[in-house]
Amino acid sequence: MEIKKVQLTKVKTTLYNSDKKLQFEPFFRYLESFSGSDVSSDDMIPLVALERIREIEQVSGKLCARNLNAYKDILQLIYSLSVSLIDTAPKQYWALGTALAEETFYGTEAFFKLWKNKLVEQGIRDQMQDEGILNNQEKLLYTLIFERLYGLPTKENNTIVYHHLNEQGEIIDYYDLNIDFKFVDIKPKKELPKFDVRSLTKNTNDVSLLDWNNIVNAIKIEDFELSGFTILTAQKSSLAHTRTRIQSILLDLASYNYHLFLSDLEKIIAPILKGKDTIFSLFPLFQLNGLPFFDYSITNKSILISEPYTSNRYTNINPAIANYLKHPHFIFYNTLDTIKNTTSIFDERIKASGVKTYLCIPLVHNHALSGILEIYSHQLDQLDNETIHSLRELVPLLSQLSHDITTEFKKRIDEIIINRFTTIQPAVQWKFNHVAAQYIQEFEQDEQNVHIRPVIFEEVYPLYGAIDVKDSTIIRNASILKDFSFKVKQLALLIDELSLDGRHQLIVDFSKRVDQITASLDQTSFDESMVRIIEFFRKDVQPFLDAARKQFPTKHAIIEHYARHFFTNRETGEFYRNEFETSLRRVNHIISKELNHFNSFIQGNYPSYFQKFRTDGIEYDIYIGESITPQQTFSKEFINVFRRQQIISMARIALKTYHAKQDLPLSLETTQLIFINPHSIDISFREDERRFDVEGSLNIRYEIIKKRIDKIRIKRTKERLTQVNKIAIVYLSDEILEDLNLSIQAIYDMGIIENSVEHLKLEDVQGIVGLKAIRLTVNLNYRDFS
Repeated sequence: MEIKKVQLTKVKTTLYNSDKKLQFEPFFRYLESFSGSDVSSDDMIPLVALERIREIEQVSGKLCARNLNAYKDILQLIYSLSVSLIDTAPKQYWALGTALAEETFYGTEAFFKLWKNKLVEQGIRDQMQDEGILNNQEKLLYTLIFERLYGLPTKENNTIVYHHLNEQGEIIDYYDLNIDFKFVDIKPKKELPKFDVRSLTKNTNDVSLLDWNNIVNAIKIEDFELSGFTILTAQKSSLAHTRTRIQSILLDLASYNYHLFLSDLEKIIAPILKGKDTIFSLFPLFQLNGLPFFDYSITNKSILISEPYTSNRYTNINPAIANYLKHPHFIFYNTLDTIKNTTSIFDERIKASGVKTYLCIPLVHNHALSGILEIYSHQLDQLDNETIHSLRELVPLLSQLSHDITTEFKKRIDEIIINRFTTIQPAVQWKFNHVAAQYIQEFEQDEQNVHIRPVIFEEVYPLYGAIDVKDSTIIRNASILKDFSFKVKQLALLIDELSLDGRHQLIVDFSKRVDQITASLDQTSFDESMVRIIEFFRKDVQPFLDAARKQFPTKHAIIEHYARHFFTNRETGEFYRNEFETSLRRVNHIISKELNHFNSFIQGNYPSYFQKFRTDGIEYDIYIGESITPQQTFSKEFINVFRRQQIISMARIALKTYHAKQDLPLSLETTQLIFINPHSIDISFREDERRFDVEGSLNIRYEIIKKRIDKIRIKRTKERLTQVNKIAIVYLSDEILEDLNLSIQAIYDMGIIENSVEHLKLEDVQGIVGLKAIRLTVNLNYRDFS
């Protein structure tokens, strides 16, 4: 033990204008607490210490920086009282410091030896963001003020983080300095300022989230005085801080160049490795076209994967590596005397590399290999128990990291494909080629203000259609509620099974919650029911099952049987919703297949632009015109032919979905809607949405009508225009009726629709007046689908 002054902080601030005294008064009160009428043998040491301090004071005066040697025995006693016999090893990092831990005055040799290293004060652990307004000691003082004088707890703690730098300025270790203020008094020099606590916080709902900007304006440090001493203990915390740093960069992974990131990761991991000769190699397992893809710029430190050892052709990977990636396993090579070397086909390669100790850990995320971690050294005894334990603690985080890097890599590939290589339909490909060629030509000629010109097609005729699954939202919601209702019933059955052993309090309490949830299924809206149910399964069911497993060990098999219905896959947990989704997929498959036939008919007659939008059914737009197909003479007769085929296509969809109902897990029905715009419009390609849209304010009306007719009603009735087994054709101008009636007559002659044409007026909707409709009824007995 030594009397020694070591400066722990290098920052000089307004703290030095506040009064701080080194004294024993708080320690006296602690010792005096042991005095009383019944003094046990355990209390004798504190009382003897108190008597001895009084004696020294009479001779040498009160404790201060100048008479520390006189109190050396007492300081040794404080050490003995503050640590247990088990922890009094010579390497214990322990010291006594001034009231705010600015410097030490007594401590262990190990503590002072540690502080001879290049330790850099970093910050209070878990501190709030304060933008550098206060240093660590100032925050500690404010913490004492609020806790001792205002009874206001804060989210700050009393631990300051230091990092140890090597000669190259790299972090090689972390240490936490824990500060005990038990023997520190704090007093105001004048009346305590009064304030509304909420004015000092960042969040009025949480008064512990202090805003340092507001605090320094409300309370002045120099208005307080401190006395006493602090007890300081330091401990190595490299693993905890390494984990924290990895977690923090995980949140910002998307902004990283992954090559630079992996280089930074090596520096982050360095504090838990023993010696600068120990090499860290992590490479994420990228997949490209279903095969592993090795980026040799990041595998160049790998023993397992290296360019000479892997085939140059990525499609023909070295068989040994391919087999390892299919069946990954740990590889130990001279790591510890207690761990036997594994037998590996890579042993010869490890030996040939000159490596003396080697450890390979497969990184697995969600049961799939996400990367490979290798730690090795050309020196023996570099992978000790502490290093291997620390690495094992980090494996889950590194596995997540590898997975996120590969996910980000795949995302960037997808972005390039979407941004540069989006598939363009053949009918309009020529226009994009022409615009791109113009851009390149102007760019090469160094013309001013070079930009890619918009892709516009003028005077095209639109055909719009929508096939909707009737009441799909209602059916989906009902299916979801049925699934939850089924799960709740299973809970009720489980409760009955467990109740056979008597009505335990656990069963009684949980039964009440089940009854409440059951009642809510019938008494609240869907959205409110979903919120309550999801909350119930998340917060109540799992804790109940965990408690039931402990309380009813003989019922374990029964509990597990029922538990499968609550948190597992669709087969056991989402039966009704699965029925709906399966039925919806089959219906949409029927619709898509028929629309593909319709599109083939159009492209075979006059190449046009066709785009589909998936909802609970399918919507589509078709644009036809000479500006799209300038190499072929355009005639308006094409429009009449395509409109006729559009109605036929809708009738076929209605028929096929009608006949498919009986084979679906859940019966679904469709409605069919067509909108006929009498005039041509202009369209342009929107780069932000990768699709064509109307061009110009005059043409926007077409888009507005499309969006507002899906649920439109017949005028002066509450009847929806769209009905099952019918085709609704909405139009604005009577000028299209002559051609439309001819098409309807031809379709009726085919037998696919009935001879009952309804002419209807539609209700006015926002901004749209005078809409009309024709409604056709599909002949459900029609059988010729040739």
